[in-house]
Amino acid sequence: MILNPWILTMLTGHAALFFVFSLATINAWWIFSGWDFTSSSEKQYGLEKRTYLVSSVMNLTLIIQMLMLFLLVMAADELAKILPGAMCATGSLSSNKYGFPLLMIKIGSFFIYFVWWVLNYLDNQLEDYPLVRKKYLALVCIFPVMISETILLLLFAVNLNPTVIASCCGSIYNESSAGLGGTMAGSSPLMTLTLFFGVVSIVLIWHMIENIRGYRPTKKKGGLEALLWVFLFVTALLTVISFISTYIYEMLSHKCPFCLLKAEYNYIGVPLYFFLFLATATGLTKGVLQWMGAEGPLGEKAIWLRRRLGQMSIFSLLVYIVVGYSPFIIYYIRTGRTI
Repeated sequence: MILNPWILTMLTGHAALFFVFSLATINAWWIFSGWDFTSSSEKQYGLEKRTYLVSSVMNLTLIIQMLMLFLLVMAADELAKILPGAMCATGSLSSNKYGFPLLMIKIGSFFIYFVWWVLNYLDNQLEDYPLVRKKYLALVCIFPVMISETILLLLFAVNLNPTVIASCCGSIYNESSAGLGGTMAGSSPLMTLTLFFGVVSIVLIWHMIENIRGYRPTKKKGGLEALLWVFLFVTALLTVISFISTYIYEMLSHKCPFCLLKAEYNYIGVPLYFFLFLATATGLTKGVLQWMGAEGPLGEKAIWLRRRLGQMSIFSLLVYIVVGYSPFIIYYIRTGRTI
């Protein structure tokens, strides 16, 4: 284990969040088990006061937990300075077998936490809290995700060894390399671009149809829309590695998705990933809200919120496309050719 300030910060912060999350989960189960808004008993009154506290605490906790994903990438980049062979976050995360699984579960949990955060916001807009039992059952169900994150972070930190030479991003994201990195780097740019812009076209057409016909929620459409945004996120990452990175680095051999965050490349990865994650999170949540369905005042609030999420997701997606593909356009205008 390396006693590095970044690692110690990650471990301390995660331990505190885990403790708060654990207490909130216990309270969430009590609220789920005993909630009855029609009751005027002392028990119900106590549960209502408790839900105010849990809701407020989890709002802050999940925001911090989502930010921990970006802190992990920053920490991994800083660790590359002391790990032999590592040039960026890729080398740090690949220095033991727990780094990339930790990153993957962090990415997945980011979207899970965002969905719950929005559901909690929607529930708090109405006086009778119609989603209380659903959202707290969901909180209990996602607690194992938090446990997995904590265990993987601890294993990653404990197994960091400064005497072992780490792999650099050039060897991992290389077409001839075995593993997921090599597969992604070796994927055909034409194929990934076709898939990505095909999904983008479907999303834009979907959004236009909804604006024309109105928001008519069904479980099938909601589930399909959520899956569509997950697929868009995956294909977007593929295009970052197989195509976009080529024009940012201006070389075919460098396809690292993490070096985009460095100063020598004008931190272009910051707005690129920010708007990709924001577009996916809002679009995915919109699909989940549609899948849930609702009637009455909750349905009206849900429709309003889905409309706002839809607008935010489309705007963020378009900004991501502008940021990501402007290096290609600039390079082509400047040279009159492609790489």
